[in-house]
Amino acid sequence: MVKFVNRVKLNLTTTGTGTVTFGSVVDGFQSLADASVVDSDVVRYTIESGTNFEVGTGTIGLSGGTYTMARAPSSSSLANNSAINLNAGAVCFLTMLSEDIVQVLSDLDNVSSTAPAGGQNLSYDSGTSSWVPASPSGGITSVANLAGLPASPNETDLAWVQDTKSLFIYDGTEWDRFYTDTNATPDWTTPPPSTKQILAVDGTATVQTVAASDPEGFPIEYTFDTNPASPAQATVSNSSGVFTITPSTSVSDEGEFTLRYRASDGIHSNALSTVYVLSFYTNPDMTSVSYDSKSFDFSPPENNPYSVRFSADGTKMYCVGYYTDTVYQFTLSTAFDVSTSSNYVASGAGATPKFYVGSQEGTVRALDFSADGTKMYICGGATKKVHEYDLSTAFDVSTSAYNNNFFSVSGQMGSSISDVKFSATGHRMYVTGYSVDKIVQYDLSTNFDVTSAVYNGVFLNTASAASPTSPYPQGIAWNNTGSKLYHCDNYRDTVYEWDLTTEFDVSTATQVAAANIGNSYEAVSMAFSSDGTKMYILNGSTDTVHQFTAQ
Repeated sequence: MVKFVNRVKLNLTTTGTGTVTFGSVVDGFQSLADASVVDSDVVRYTIESGTNFEVGTGTIGLSGGTYTMARAPSSSSLANNSAINLNAGAVCFLTMLSEDIVQVLSDLDNVSSTAPAGGQNLSYDSGTSSWVPASPSGGITSVANLAGLPASPNETDLAWVQDTKSLFIYDGTEWDRFYTDTNATPDWTTPPPSTKQILAVDGTATVQTVAASDPEGFPIEYTFDTNPASPAQATVSNSSGVFTITPSTSVSDEGEFTLRYRASDGIHSNALSTVYVLSFYTNPDMTSVSYDSKSFDFSPPENNPYSVRFSADGTKMYCVGYYTDTVYQFTLSTAFDVSTSSNYVASGAGATPKFYVGSQEGTVRALDFSADGTKMYICGGATKKVHEYDLSTAFDVSTSAYNNNFFSVSGQMGSSISDVKFSATGHRMYVTGYSVDKIVQYDLSTNFDVTSAVYNGVFLNTASAASPTSPYPQGIAWNNTGSKLYHCDNYRDTVYEWDLTTEFDVSTATQVAAANIGNSYEAVSMAFSSDGTKMYILNGSTDTVHQFTAQ
């Protein structure tokens, strides 16, 4: 702490720029001892040597009655305000410096009566010829709205926004609002889509603009994350709520991901998610069906095949029928090309994989698999039950095992069953009965678990709804999203195409097309390739599956 004393002025006995030694007292002034200055006291000083001067803070030393002072100049006659070089005749007096004085605003001349904020500088206003607090005036600037906030403020600047009656402080990067009430979650004003969004396969980006507002008026920051974290289907970028989703053009990246949009006021956030789908699938078009002149005969081994199915990658083809009550598996050297199928080998090396299901059903007419190929289902007219099997190796029927799960459809099917099919996610099951002219829908509370199936009275009557009428509905198939349903009728040798306003809900189906494939096909089962470009019709009379282009 600095010690202030009165009327102390002494001659100096030393020269140079270092520590000074005090000599005699100048006439009319006190000595250091008279002023009670002791060793280690900190004082303010002024030194004069000829026309040179130096002011600063000194530390007193006292040894054997001799006073010295270490110098720490704060200002001097030198350009760099360093210690001056003392000559003979230099004097030093202890004093008070300007920085030791607190000035009262009202006592100063030409100073605005507006009190400055703590730490705020004064600047001279030539218009009023007075010193005023530097902008913002009075420490707080007032603006009409958020758009009026100063563009180049200083850190700790304050601003009052009139329309929201709120106070903001600049943190060096952005304006932040003071708020003392309970903070509410931002509200979406332009939310992201709530339904699945299909991405363009040609790489054209989807641009999605979202917007939210904050009840307290805080600025909104938009962020996002995805599941999975780095989706192969697309890259995502964000600029102030404008999201750009740029899809891959590689077929191998096909699939879907979830994009979660977040709007945050810095305290709370509001998040909504959208599923984006990259699919190179093309809906089969029954108005443009043409025969590929490709086929495969399932007899032997099955002389009465009634259902045809394919693995997800199209390298395996399956049939089942009531002649042998056995599911047979064939290998296709070219995916989804039936003309490249392996021939039946009864036993020995290279034997055709197969699995007997006659212990559960004596007249098998229907076959299907779960989406991942780890479950298989058969159904027929003897038990009128859908039986479920587990496959330890996906899509390998030789690894099948009956898990004792089944569901009876006898209450809806009458005397005959022609097909069974599941939705893509396994949350619904469909059974076709040609004696009742219906495609009946069942809801599953556990995906692909037939024991959880419930009939809720939903069905499609093909005899009354189809044109031409379809009195003998046989095989059924879906597009990849469940927005289209297809079924074949061996009475008409026709494939019917239906649009569904609610995915996988047959009660919302409306027929849009019908393709007569000719009397020689006697269609009892149908299937599509995974991209929707190929259609397969099983001829129940010739035991042959025929391949078509459906585009």
